[in-house]
Amino acid sequence: MMPSDLCDKALVLTVGTGNIDDLERTLLVPMLKSIERGIWNRVVLLPSHTTDEFAQMLRARLSHPAVEIQRLRAAGQENDADACFGHFDAVLERLVADGFTPDDIEVDFTRGTKAMSAALVLAAVGRGIPSLRYVHSEQRDGRGMVVPGTEKVGEIQTTVATAHRRLDQSRTFMRQGDFGAAIELLPDLDRPLAGLFPERFRREAQALRAAAQIYAAWDRLNYQAAAKAVEQHGPTAAQAGEFAPTSEMDGWLRRLKQRPDSSSHAEMAAYLRIVACDLLANAERRLHDQHFEDALLRSYRVLELIGQIRLFDRGYDSAALPPDDERIEKFRKEKLKSKEHGFGKNKGALTAPRELAARFLKYLGDPLAERLTNFDKSHSKAQILRRNQSILVHGFGATASAEAGPLREILNALAELLQEDDPKAAERLQVARSLSFSKA
Repeated sequence: MMPSDLCDKALVLTVGTGNIDDLERTLLVPMLKSIERGIWNRVVLLPSHTTDEFAQMLRARLSHPAVEIQRLRAAGQENDADACFGHFDAVLERLVADGFTPDDIEVDFTRGTKAMSAALVLAAVGRGIPSLRYVHSEQRDGRGMVVPGTEKVGEIQTTVATAHRRLDQSRTFMRQGDFGAAIELLPDLDRPLAGLFPERFRREAQALRAAAQIYAAWDRLNYQAAAKAVEQHGPTAAQAGEFAPTSEMDGWLRRLKQRPDSSSHAEMAAYLRIVACDLLANAERRLHDQHFEDALLRSYRVLELIGQIRLFDRGYDSAALPPDDERIEKFRKEKLKSKEHGFGKNKGALTAPRELAARFLKYLGDPLAERLTNFDKSHSKAQILRRNQSILVHGFGATASAEAGPLREILNALAELLQEDDPKAAERLQVARSLSFSKA
């Protein structure tokens, strides 16, 4: 039965034995008291084989049109906590499938064996059900038993336990670099149901979510969005403890968002040196996550960037080379003679792909040109130049090594190249790598 528009609440109760000599006062009346406290679209009774007849008696006493009995599958399972948990969790799963949200469900764990009660509580917490109830009394007889007729219905909120678990899981996601998952897990406290989140954890949850929003944009290389997130969420994220953005991170993102015009060659060289370090750190994170194909493509781009940077230093943009430049004309004539002309054209300008740019640098006497030209030969196991055959570019399958070793070797070599290109690269890499919170 699906929930109606007027009432969409479900109550789930374990059924115990009570006092066999006085079922009416010790079992039926207390359970009816719990059921009568609320308006339910569905009531689900959870008896054992022993207490199934009592559940039948209870159902007969109720005028409620939607009372279900979901008995434990086998006799004796009432003392098997694992069996109870599996059965109760399946019952809650069916309720969710029928349209009840966790907020629509309450469970009463008062009756039944301790194994049954513990299992229902664990299943409810696992399903994110925020409210548990139990029947209790402060008045007991000489045997320590509740005095019939004095029972009260109490409630326990599970939100503290579930919020604590969410925060723990979110911290794990942050350390793993899965910032998107942390954002999804942590509540948006500006939304209507935010009031259900315990006040004592709200500040930490807001801070973690704010930090994750900054890092998620940074990690996907959207520097504009990351810098904007710093402006919007920076003060809140500052309360995120070990995950709080540092002033160095803030400055780093501000620099990354300010891309100059490519016609300003010196400024582009300086800017791309920052980008190359950031992209290398990003590739290292992809390798850590075993996203080998992504790490390979980023590695190739870093290698390409180093050549572009050094051309910008010399006043050349590899994507817009002047065809009438004297040095380019001489270089072209040499290449034409050897049938190695590989320039492309773009709106009247020449373009030089990575390898040709490295050869032009060699022609210009660049000290790193030889290593840029022969990089693939020095690191053939990683097959970095096969990146065009990657399924993510033009090919139909993965081209990266199936092992981390060759890719790690490439990334280390690229880090050395960046530091040879500019001694400040080591300092820049330290900031770029600060986005990794993994201890590994």
